[in-house]
Amino acid sequence: MMWNKRSGLLAATLALTALTACGSDSDKKPGDPRAGVNPAPPGAPWETLSEWRLFDDIEQQKPAKGVIHFEVNSVLFADEADKIRFLWLPENQKIAYKDVDRWDFPVGSILVKTFMYPHDARDPAMGRRLLETRLLVREPDVWAAYIYVYTDSQANAEERSAGPTLPVTRIDQTGATREDRYNVPSEFECQSCHGTLPEMYPLGPRTRQLDRVNDYGDGPENQIDYLAKLGLLDVSPPAERQRLTDPYGDGPIAERARSYLDANCGHCHSPERKADSTGFYVDYDSTDPVRGNRLHWGECKFPTSAGHAGGDLKYDIVPGNPEQSILVHRVASIEPDVKMPPLPTRLADAQGVQVMRDWIASMTPRSCD
Repeated sequence: MMWNKRSGLLAATLALTALTACGSDSDKKPGDPRAGVNPAPPGAPWETLSEWRLFDDIEQQKPAKGVIHFEVNSVLFADEADKIRFLWLPENQKIAYKDVDRWDFPVGSILVKTFMYPHDARDPAMGRRLLETRLLVREPDVWAAYIYVYTDSQANAEERSAGPTLPVTRIDQTGATREDRYNVPSEFECQSCHGTLPEMYPLGPRTRQLDRVNDYGDGPENQIDYLAKLGLLDVSPPAERQRLTDPYGDGPIAERARSYLDANCGHCHSPERKADSTGFYVDYDSTDPVRGNRLHWGECKFPTSAGHAGGDLKYDIVPGNPEQSILVHRVASIEPDVKMPPLPTRLADAQGVQVMRDWIASMTPRSCD
């Protein structure tokens, strides 16, 4: 597995995610975190993360029995924070597998995502600062978002409906000391990506994101095949599956760009989604080089709603000319009314900007005028 800025702690974390039982059931007492996951009543989240009993060890992010670690192929940028993800299903429930569309999870399912910074990005052994854990809980009528911010001790996290700003001191990949401020989103802001209530939905758990290897204690194996082996999918998935690639890896630039756009922009900029009216579609299917419409993914497209956010530039993408492309301009910006995606981030995604630049530069040059 390739290492990059997004996965500096991945190898160290994977060692903690094997599904192992901690003692026999007869050893467990009421209230013991090993006694099983403890979902909160719908609409009434627990005050602390520990009450959910999703972890045997919160500080080490060691999942409880039945809580399954997973990773995605293409991540959503979050101010260079590392992330670790888990899922949990109620007993005897299954996920409705889909080849392309989002998977359907049964009522009671919990999706978990923890955000963290390494103290020193050059050396994972130096540990990390846990920032927040976000839960998406499939309640009877909706997906509900709950956010937990870590205490100074890192041993627990407290539920916050309004996200605070956290001061962070860290050392980056270059060895420079960074004094950053990390914005924890509010539960309302989660809707900017996950859809407006009551139509919220998960983003990562779908075939093209999950079709990759992970280590569950017995060596690398495909995540989707592993879930099927556990009996958690309603069908046997096909051997050939749609898959995103690592945008920061060494694959073909067009595939890396399509994967980046799908993860960071496609949840809004796709047909029948929040930004449908713009006609700018960059989900993975829309950017297919054979079946896709190049105008829809921005080639020589005059934006319909960018306004001043496009600066003095005219077109979303000018093939062969990243400097004249609004897409690069907006991904590189940190101005609230200009940047894309419009998340509560404070940093520009330098790696993502470079992927966009390289992709546009690889296109056959032509004049849009």
